[in-house]
Amino acid sequence: MRRYKIIPNAAKILFVAVMISTTVLHPSPFALGREAEQDTVKQKRKGFFGFPIIFHSPETKLAIGASGGYYYRQAPKAPSVAGSDTASRPSTIMPSLIYTQKQQIISGLGVDLYWKNETYHLTGGVLYSKFPDTFYGIGNNTPEELAEDYTPRTFGLGMDFQKTVRPRLYLGIQYQLSNSKLIEVEENGLLAKGNILGSAGGVVSSAGLSINLDTRNNIYYPSSGSFYELSASLSGRIIGSDFDFNGYGVDLRKYIPVFSSHVLAFQGLMNIITGDAPFQSLSELGGDSIMRGYFGGRYRDKNLLAAQMEYRLPVWWRFGLVGFAGYGDVADKLRHFELNSFKYSFGWGIRYLFSRAEKINLRFDFGYGKGSSEFYINLTEAF
Repeated sequence: MRRYKIIPNAAKILFVAVMISTTVLHPSPFALGREAEQDTVKQKRKGFFGFPIIFHSPETKLAIGASGGYYYRQAPKAPSVAGSDTASRPSTIMPSLIYTQKQQIISGLGVDLYWKNETYHLTGGVLYSKFPDTFYGIGNNTPEELAEDYTPRTFGLGMDFQKTVRPRLYLGIQYQLSNSKLIEVEENGLLAKGNILGSAGGVVSSAGLSINLDTRNNIYYPSSGSFYELSASLSGRIIGSDFDFNGYGVDLRKYIPVFSSHVLAFQGLMNIITGDAPFQSLSELGGDSIMRGYFGGRYRDKNLLAAQMEYRLPVWWRFGLVGFAGYGDVADKLRHFELNSFKYSFGWGIRYLFSRAEKINLRFDFGYGKGSSEFYINLTEAF
């Protein structure tokens, strides 16, 4: 998911987060108006939800759109194996569309489905976008002056199918397909010269496997438990890709309750790319989830190492506060990581409990890094 660094684009951040998170963050449905006013701990079995989107920014001018969908829950025949503290997790079907005065567009359809008492779980979706982004070069020491705007046109689809093999242990198969073309680049920029792999566009087709152990008591706002995941993927011509590379990931999270309602959260990340990956598929540092305080993709290279922590506490009514810090970097080879070049990040945020039933927060984060600061609006926690 791409992140945007300009504060006037806050509404765009929220929209993109809601749409893309259908395939990534396992979102729960929510609604505005009367249903939101009925926000109680009692869960609804099924229903529709929707909301309009409107914003303005220099890159887009006036933009309008809408998102919504349908959700339903199956009545469990036995206690849920998913590790949530709610009765059952919702299945969601969610279309979204946004269009700007500059004829830019993002449209998508995402699904997040559970069945057979949550033994099986499928997330997936399709996406079409023509939207601006920024490229800073490749490496962990790229200067701000290298920044150049570009606009890719991308069609993508993906799926992640998981099966519970024992309580809280999941095995999964994944597939991702992306066809991208850069339709606007800055004259005489790095991308215009064509020396960056991926600057001519192309198809990325990836298949992979994952295994995770999930003992969190809630997937949206965990206050205890752990989430440990290992993943590996292959991209190659044998499965229709224009690029040959492999990806390996480690995601380790731990949640510790403090006092009666405070939470101390930790996350360690490692991402390794081998082979010849386009710049769009490289490991990225920055954004609203990893090392807040840097623009998403501010630093990118084959490998990423990062660690971050967050302290979360309720304050009053539906409002809460968080403090967070991170430490990480990217490098072309694992042996090239050096502690004296690692980046730091820190910041604070405000939380508004958007849904009591699902424990979903609307978050406003202020992140700071070395010579950098960013503001984020999003749904659900960063990790």
